[in-house]
Amino acid sequence: MRLSVDLHSHSGHAGGVGAIRLEDIAKAMQRKGIDVFGTGDCLHAEWRNHLREVLSEEEPGLFSLSICRGKACLAPTVRFALQTEIIVTAAVPGRKGRNSVHLVILFPSFASAEEAFQKLEAWGVKLGLGRPFLKCKDPGEVGDRLESILDIDENVEAVPAHVMTPQGIYGCLPHLDSMEEFFGRATARLHAVETGLSADPILLGMIPELDRFTLVSNSDCHSGASHRLGREFTTLEVSEKSFAGIIRAIRNRAVVRTAEFNPAEGRYFLTGHRGDKKGHDGVACCFSPDFTPGDRKCPICGKKLTVGVLERTLELSRVQGGGRKLETLSAAQGYIHTVPLSEICAYNLGVSNPASKKAMAQYELILDAFGAEIKFWEQSAGEVEKTLADVLPEEHLENILEVKRGNFTFEPLGFDGSYGKLVIGRTSDWFSTNCPSGLTAAL
Repeated sequence: MRLSVDLHSHSGHAGGVGAIRLEDIAKAMQRKGIDVFGTGDCLHAEWRNHLREVLSEEEPGLFSLSICRGKACLAPTVRFALQTEIIVTAAVPGRKGRNSVHLVILFPSFASAEEAFQKLEAWGVKLGLGRPFLKCKDPGEVGDRLESILDIDENVEAVPAHVMTPQGIYGCLPHLDSMEEFFGRATARLHAVETGLSADPILLGMIPELDRFTLVSNSDCHSGASHRLGREFTTLEVSEKSFAGIIRAIRNRAVVRTAEFNPAEGRYFLTGHRGDKKGHDGVACCFSPDFTPGDRKCPICGKKLTVGVLERTLELSRVQGGGRKLETLSAAQGYIHTVPLSEICAYNLGVSNPASKKAMAQYELILDAFGAEIKFWEQSAGEVEKTLADVLPEEHLENILEVKRGNFTFEPLGFDGSYGKLVIGRTSDWFSTNCPSGLTAAL
């Protein structure tokens, strides 16, 4: 049996997140084709109590909405799994300052989540935030506390989140060369890492340490918008429809495929500084790895640049050895690149917001033709053309087909927290960007 899962999200109790209703999520997930969705923030007492009220266990560890309001009734097959993200901080010997690393934790039951809550409370963690901060003195304490959480239940699973970004294990400052530097002895009990929006299985294949890990992809959505929910997901081959079945599939690397952002669209792909940084006066800069200033200082403001995922991946590959070359590497597991379909619709219609009424109207037309967005991405360009020939204007259909064929890029590519801007009809070279001061205030 195959299940498509998106196991990293947030509630309105996490910073930088708008109001989120599970009823809306359930409907959107059915339209996306996602079978199981992470609840987000299940260690937050108020949100956890809400989850207890509105969710009913349908299969072991998987929950459906027990109440139904309006159109959410149209999503009876969607399941939820209890999930949170925590931020772990520690001082790593030999490194200046403290590292801060995001970690997704999955729980098989409300009882196990409650026990984890009690442990964090005993460690003095402030639990009023959706994403609690677990402050540790060193990697030894990180390992001890993480193992204590994993010992709650054999099916509790911890997954380092968006590993290459500035909030991930490999992208955080000061830079670390291995997982064990931070997670200590608990590293041996980690089975998977999350690719994040700015990386994919090919890029992560450059890092030898990750050879033993399952690569999973999740949306890490901070809103209920169609271009955020389910924008990345993982399709697993499971032995049974249950939480334990999902965890076994992750641990046994039973991944059919991940659906990935094109890394160049991700917010941290290239090295650079946005134009709204202090001292920039609206002018941004960004660099491919070969063009980054040697001291990694911004040519505009003089501060340290935000190092991009592409550059950091190549650096880690050199540090860990192995002599791998990106241009000859093949992925260790299946994956597809996607662009949020509502984003393509917005491009078609000349609107900037993929969640606008105009973009969503076209998006819904396409979904009506395919049944779910996942099915759209599973089809070849030829099959898509046949299905949509009488649905969309010729020019709009051609844009969609160009994306399916891979004839698109982003200008500029994503950097320093800014998403790449979609351009259809041409491609670009990841390694050719050298823009020390030529990007405008919008970036």
